[in-house]
Amino acid sequence: MTNRTTLLLVLTLLVALSPVAPGVSLVPDARADDPVMSTRSGPSPIESLEDRLVGDDAPADPVEREVFVIVQMKQEAALDRSRSDLSIVDREGARIARGYVPLTAVRDLSNDPRVEAVRIERSRLQGGGTPALATDPNVAAGVPAVGADELHLAGVTGRGVTVGVIDAGFRVSDPEIAGHVGAYRSFGDEGSDWTHGTAVASVVTDTAPGANLHLAAVGESTTPEEYREAVTWLRRSGADVIVDAGSYFGQPGDGSGEIAAVASAAAREVVFVAASGNYAERHWRGRHDPTAGIERVRFAPGERANYLAGGAPFGGPVRATLRWDDWNATGENRSDYDLLLLRRQPGPDPVVASGTESGEDPVEHLAARVPRGRYYLAVRAANGSTGNASDGDTLDLFAGRGLTHHSPGASLTAPGTARGVLTVGAGTENGTVAAFSSRGPVAGTDRRGVDLIAPDAVALPGASTGAGSSYAAPYVAGTAALLLDGHPSLAPRDVRSVLRNSAVDVGPAGPDTASGYGRLDAVAADELAAEHERYAGIDDP
Repeated sequence: MTNRTTLLLVLTLLVALSPVAPGVSLVPDARADDPVMSTRSGPSPIESLEDRLVGDDAPADPVEREVFVIVQMKQEAALDRSRSDLSIVDREGARIARGYVPLTAVRDLSNDPRVEAVRIERSRLQGGGTPALATDPNVAAGVPAVGADELHLAGVTGRGVTVGVIDAGFRVSDPEIAGHVGAYRSFGDEGSDWTHGTAVASVVTDTAPGANLHLAAVGESTTPEEYREAVTWLRRSGADVIVDAGSYFGQPGDGSGEIAAVASAAAREVVFVAASGNYAERHWRGRHDPTAGIERVRFAPGERANYLAGGAPFGGPVRATLRWDDWNATGENRSDYDLLLLRRQPGPDPVVASGTESGEDPVEHLAARVPRGRYYLAVRAANGSTGNASDGDTLDLFAGRGLTHHSPGASLTAPGTARGVLTVGAGTENGTVAAFSSRGPVAGTDRRGVDLIAPDAVALPGASTGAGSSYAAPYVAGTAALLLDGHPSLAPRDVRSVLRNSAVDVGPAGPDTASGYGRLDAVAADELAAEHERYAGIDDP
């Protein structure tokens, strides 16, 4: 096991795909007071496994309004003349700058090496507490679907509650979230994809229009240290709820990686919500038997090729990640595998791309752009490696397109695998589990892996967002904010319990690995929270 914490972890945003290649991944049924699992380092960076729906031709920033900011600066630091409208004062040992700046300049301030933190003064903004209306086209359709609008009419909007959002990047000036942003900070290089994070934040504000947003941009890849800094900043800035709709590959599937450990630790103090992922149809899990003398891994009896997109012709980006359960092995006991992309054609099929290793971790990443054709993935035991010959290795393959041979179960990624985290899958319009939504259990454990499902509808004018569990998770985060508004005595573990036990059961009777406890119901959760408060003191000593 490597101790290198400077290796980059991939934040794969769970941008929903069209039905031809969707996918999801889920998290465990766990308690916040469970012990934190041991940590391990992460892999080198790769691009998102998802097909990007918004590229560099995204519409220009539509807002140039000014906002009042409070900037905490480093000692003895001064701002340049372009920001001379900010007045600087020294207060209680801290240097503070205050004044109005264009909302689009907040990001630059956050990245300024002379600046410690930036806070947008919400009291100087319009909005930020107006109840969402189900008939408003700018309010996500999932709000009335989960019953959050009924709580809004009763005056419960999440006022006074802070929701932290972790994502690659945000457009803080977007009208859908601008009036709700109380703080923003960038950690590392912020990604070019602002649409995903902005859409996630907009679902939170639609669900809890009175809540305050604190946004942490971690870029499309992040180190474990940067991720820990982002979560720590959100906790110290007063976040009551944190939602991370990303998926980090190259971490152990059992929740013992560093990202999961950070989330699990945070879940002791806040309600931590994670997206399950979109990999039920884009994940394969199986074992390789080195004693069989076969170099290529079998995906099914007699099948050593796993076709992408159902074997149909396609062109464009191909991304995949392979990991195997050899995290603690060293030397001759360590297995090694090669991830290969081949093109189907008359005669021998050529290898058009191969995976790259992730340092000493049992992980390979593959990224390529291919012309139109039929392609498949193959896995080869490298250099005659046999690893633990008596047991073989369990392998997990994740792809950015649908796999012909796929395994819905155990298709989880961090932070959804962490103990104490609420993991949310995507539901359909009729309230059932979406076919692409990842299932549990957590790999190598008996933990269920799924807590809830929720709608994945988004209302973000001017942007193409798609759907997926990324947008289901913020409905749960927003509902958690509503509960904390209406029932401020609830502890994080109480909120988790209320949300689970008030859900509408779907699928098989009782909790299951596909839908968890069932479909989110904000009204039932509010009623159960009231009962919890009423009887909470009965068993107190």
